[in-house]
Amino acid sequence: MGTSEIAGGAPQRRSGMTVALFAIKVAASVGLLWLATRGIDFGAAFASVDSVDPLRLLLAPATMMAATTVNAFRWRRLMVAHVAPLSLRQATALLFVTQFFNSGLPSTLGGDAARIVYAVRQGAPAPNVLTATVLDRFAGYSSVILYAAAVVLFQPFGLIFPAVWSAVLLLLALAVPGGLLVLYLVNLIPRPDAWIDPSSRGLRSRASRLLAPLLGVRIKLRAVLFAIVASVPIVVLVGITLFLLNAATCGCDDLDLSRAIAIAGPLVLAVSIPISMAGWGVREVVMIGLYGLMGLPPEQALVTSVLFGVVVFVAGLPGLIIWLGLRVPQSPR
Repeated sequence: MGTSEIAGGAPQRRSGMTVALFAIKVAASVGLLWLATRGIDFGAAFASVDSVDPLRLLLAPATMMAATTVNAFRWRRLMVAHVAPLSLRQATALLFVTQFFNSGLPSTLGGDAARIVYAVRQGAPAPNVLTATVLDRFAGYSSVILYAAAVVLFQPFGLIFPAVWSAVLLLLALAVPGGLLVLYLVNLIPRPDAWIDPSSRGLRSRASRLLAPLLGVRIKLRAVLFAIVASVPIVVLVGITLFLLNAATCGCDDLDLSRAIAIAGPLVLAVSIPISMAGWGVREVVMIGLYGLMGLPPEQALVTSVLFGVVVFVAGLPGLIIWLGLRVPQSPR
């Protein structure tokens, strides 16, 4: 076998794995959508769409755009704390690009990769950007886990969750302090220049030199804690969006604002699980389950869930415009 065949084999394998992953996630979305809709009265579902309140429907994308802006503020705070400064305008633009990619790709990794690449192209150090983005993800997940666990623990508005949901959420909540402890311990690792010998050779030495820039970044725990707290408004804005969509289609307020904000945490956490296309299928199953806990019809849950998916995509469309307008800086000759 020639070297060209060997070199060409790896990209082909990666392409095959990407196609397989895409197919699995499409299949998961289709299967979960079938599971969610198999007992639905579509006549009743379509009837609710006939009486749409356009004002509330138009407010929903604006609310999700506000959530993206809060996310940008959170990410920028982490970037500045880890010596990868971006202006709030730059961070907001890149978060909208992230939102666009996330609403149309099989996972959220595409959006994160996009914001990392473009932040580096705008002059931020790559190791610092990567660290801040990973911490941004950690803060977001930690916040929504604690939010959902609090809802399960305190059971507001008579929301009594199944025992399995409660056990999983409480276990995840206990993992958050563990994650913070790991971040603290990472800071105790000596800086790379204290244990890497530039003259040494071998695989371990090469790997150490490759990791040295990343390990040289010190994690700012105060900034991480701030980011966890700053993530709460994002979940609240998701709840407001659910309230607007439900009221816009059914012409009623049976899902009041307080309950919509309460169920937003479990919903956001479930949709964050990367097993389907942009959350489709997972969102519908969980939404119907949450509506069932409140005694609301599954048809209403399905309409709200589908509209929420559309609204998320629409709210990410400014990211497409921004992405098309981005230009790679020309290197000086």
